Amino acid sequence: MSTNNDMMVVDPRFYSPYDVDLAFVRNTLTVADGNLSCVLDVNGNVIFIIKDINFSLHDRHVLLDSSELPILTFQKKRRSIHRRWQAFRGDSTSEKNLIFSTKKTSLIQRDTELNVFLSNNKEEHAGDYRVTGDWKKRSCIVYSYDGSTILAQMHNKPVDTGIQSDKDTYGILVSPNVDYVLVVAIMVIHFEVNKDRNKKKIKGKKKGRGSIDVKGDTDDSDDDDEYEDREEDDDEEGGDDDYID
Repeated sequence: MSTNNDMMVVDPRFYSPYDVDLAFVRNTLTVADGNLSCVLDVNGNVIFIIKDINFSLHDRHVLLDSSELPILTFQKKRRSIHRRWQAFRGDSTSEKNLIFSTKKTSLIQRDTELNVFLSNNKEEHAGDYRVTGDWKKRSCIVYSYDGSTILAQMHNKPVDTGIQSDKDTYGILVSPNVDYVLVVAIMVIHFEVNKDRNKKKIKGKKKGRGSIDVKGDTDDSDDDDEYEDREEDDDEEGGDDDYID
């Protein structure tokens, strides 16, 4: 568990002693050949690109710098009732390159809240950071684990990026001495977990499970579809058969 309010540094290029204002742009077709998302500075310069890995069994994404060199790879851990995600250095998915993992703070929750565990936090008795909030309300916040310090937060101020993205642009203010590579990766994972929860609720309504509380999340095991596909993972650097965490 972290003992100070500074966030660990993945890449010193993206660590500043001052506030950093970013714009997260989803569904843009103007950079990176139409890949998922990009992150820009206040001048509209692309800092990061988030690329989907097509046909991945793990919902894998790669965070690239503006030159499209990989900084982080993060993916969903299959068969995990806490919807755990893992982030690795570069384009690796090897355990030796694990930087952090996330999982939901509880099985039952209304707003999506994740604990973030650095790789050296083996026991996971307490997290290192925490992220909570709602993307639609632009209220996502990354905290130090005890909640005493805000490391980054979304804001509702207008963001002029010069990219036609309509409602899919989100401003993020990163506090001083915080690595914004980690902030972006954690927030993207938060978005993906929340998206999975919403899909599950819609699927539950279509299956006629009865009354579904669209604001709550009372059944957080993975979708049945994932359990139907139990073949061994043949990804390049090892499988994943976690059914519990």
